Amino acid sequence: MMKQVFLAFTVVLAVLAGMEAPAKAEPTVTYALDNGLQVVLVPDHRVPKVVMNLRYRVGSMNEPAGRSGFAHLFEHLMFSGTPAWPNVFGAHAALGNEINAWTTEDGTVYYVDGLSSSLPMILSLEADRMANLGRSVTQAKLDLQRSVVKNEMRQNVLDKAGASGWEAFWSGLFPKPHPYSRMVIGSVADLDAATLDDVRGFFNSYYLPNNAVLVLVGDLEIDDTKALIADTFGRVARGADVARPAVPAPTQARLKLVLEDRVPSPIVVVGFSGPVAQSPDNGALSIAAELLGNGEYGFLRNRLVSQLGIATYASASWTGGLLGGRFTFEAGAAEGVAPEALESAMKTAFADFLKTPLDPVDVERARTGILQAARLGSEALKDRAGVVSYNADVLGDAQSALVDDPRVKDASVADVEATMKRLLKPEDASVLVLKPGPRGGYPDALIGSSGTPQPFTAPERAAIDIPKHAAGQAPSATLPAMETATLSNGIKLVHYTMPEAPMVYVAASAAGGWNSVPEGKEGLLELAASMATRGAADRGSADFAKAASDIGAGVGHQAGTLTTMMTLGVPPEKLDQGIGLLADAVLKPRFDKTEWTVLMAQTVDWLNGREADLPGVAGRMAKATLIPQVPGKAAVDWSAKALASISLDEARDAFKAEFTPKAVTFYSVGPMPVATVAASLEKAFGAWTSDTAGVPSSRRRRRISTGDRKCCWCPNPAPASRRCSWRGRRPAPTRASAPNRPRSPTCLAPISPAG
Repeated sequence: MMKQVFLAFTVVLAVLAGMEAPAKAEPTVTYALDNGLQVVLVPDHRVPKVVMNLRYRVGSMNEPAGRSGFAHLFEHLMFSGTPAWPNVFGAHAALGNEINAWTTEDGTVYYVDGLSSSLPMILSLEADRMANLGRSVTQAKLDLQRSVVKNEMRQNVLDKAGASGWEAFWSGLFPKPHPYSRMVIGSVADLDAATLDDVRGFFNSYYLPNNAVLVLVGDLEIDDTKALIADTFGRVARGADVARPAVPAPTQARLKLVLEDRVPSPIVVVGFSGPVAQSPDNGALSIAAELLGNGEYGFLRNRLVSQLGIATYASASWTGGLLGGRFTFEAGAAEGVAPEALESAMKTAFADFLKTPLDPVDVERARTGILQAARLGSEALKDRAGVVSYNADVLGDAQSALVDDPRVKDASVADVEATMKRLLKPEDASVLVLKPGPRGGYPDALIGSSGTPQPFTAPERAAIDIPKHAAGQAPSATLPAMETATLSNGIKLVHYTMPEAPMVYVAASAAGGWNSVPEGKEGLLELAASMATRGAADRGSADFAKAASDIGAGVGHQAGTLTTMMTLGVPPEKLDQGIGLLADAVLKPRFDKTEWTVLMAQTVDWLNGREADLPGVAGRMAKATLIPQVPGKAAVDWSAKALASISLDEARDAFKAEFTPKAVTFYSVGPMPVATVAASLEKAFGAWTSDTAGVPSSRRRRRISTGDRKCCWCPNPAPASRRCSWRGRRPAPTRASAPNRPRSPTCLAPISPAG
């Protein structure tokens, strides 16, 4: 929810149906090797980079009894190395490649993002892992990665407020024996029971070329790439065919979970299981989720947050999978609101939503917003490779990733209404209620055994020699030229032309950031900038957001230590309208009292909630140690006390003082020349005058370490893991006590780096 505070160039990503269609999709080349490996090549020569996405058709849905978490465990083991490539991370790091992986219910995905010159090495290493990694796993490697996975479980599930409840609810939407009833993370008992023969058997059963999809996107030559793939992956022997689980008959769980955890305020989630990702209903359900849960003007936001004031936020989502989907909506309770009252209001609002005729304008806005988001979401090579891989595997059509989804494009108002009433019946709803309180026991699915395991029967695979192709000569970078212009009132514009960019991004950057506010007013400028996006000129918050969505734009903000920015992302053909909205936000912000109340409640929730995030606590304590408080200057972190001291009038005055012509510089990136952007800015901002100098930036020196190290220990209530952060040499300042707030850190004696 508060992530938007830190994102520059936030784009709401919605356009009306009259907007231009997407550019013609890049042609794909799809074929299969003799060993069954499915290959998809998507050339894009705009930058000298390439992304490999290798998707294995094995996820938690494939795990038999007693083997929960195996797909995720083996994802980690795949980085443990082979005799030919003992240091996977080091080999990629030497070339500057980014690598990672993730596991879902439907599959396990590995990707490499690097320069196109590294493609020969990437294919050699990945083919070698597919061929030889299973036999390279030792007991020591298994023990190490098992401990890493269990620590990840502690940090991301067991220690994260509300996460274990979410996991139980997410899997609980599909009653046993549905394959989605198992959690991807697995259980502690099943991980502890895993043997060396188990994990090798898992590899031999599922990590096969005939059970994988290889996608390459970027600056590649088709014939050369095919030859490399044949010489690497083509050498891996085909295995036994892997049968996919059958799609069970749809069943609603009608589950009710009420749990206590260290959440800052009650959270209520309502959910339904739904059709598979291939279903024609996906388009209507995606539109329904946007209409119901848009965070700025959705039905739930309007009813629960703006009208009733009983929630600090409301959202909804639809997620499809190979064996079923999930439709959920959630809300966080406002201060003093009981979870029972929030649940009742959510159910009433949802029932009203289902029976209220949909406005065709709203449906059109939601539809084209989803399509625009999908287009922009596949612009980055890594993201495009992921979508192509998913569509090739789950939807059976790689090319569909590069065109508008016809299920969304063709869904009518009547289709959306009928689909909601057919699949989202209120009496079928499942409910999760998370209440603030001491954490109790964890769901058994996270702790206990999932059953009696049976051995894997796949035969041991023989070692295969994969050629070690070296990376080529790295290409030189060609950066876009910087151009400048000056408006008639003296404001400078710095512009970078990128001819094929699908959007224009503009930022009004003002001097003055986190460091520039007085002591005890931490967060003032950031809150002020946020308010400027929540209604401007003659439009309230919802209408302002809709106006931006209607032209495919997003008006946002970003506050840093030295500057604060108001930002715009807009399609090139809507530049004038987009800059008009940006000008309204900068020159005519409304600062409505109702939205201020909403923003303050959301910020309080964020401040309280982050105290249950153990890594975040350690990081903030380390920052406070490295950059200590200076009397009279702002602290490096927010506090509840500072937040409570900031008034709406102070925020309004601070924004007006900071954003002045003398303190602002415009920055832009887009496909047009600097003159076009300057002309548009001149129309909206050229008459802006003020004698105010603005808010100066304030730099802060970091504490200089003498070389000794100290470990600052932050006690945290009932953690399943511990976090220690290395920074500086000074104890972090004490913090006021509060329920579930980590106590002041204890800095231990200096210890050697080897310790």
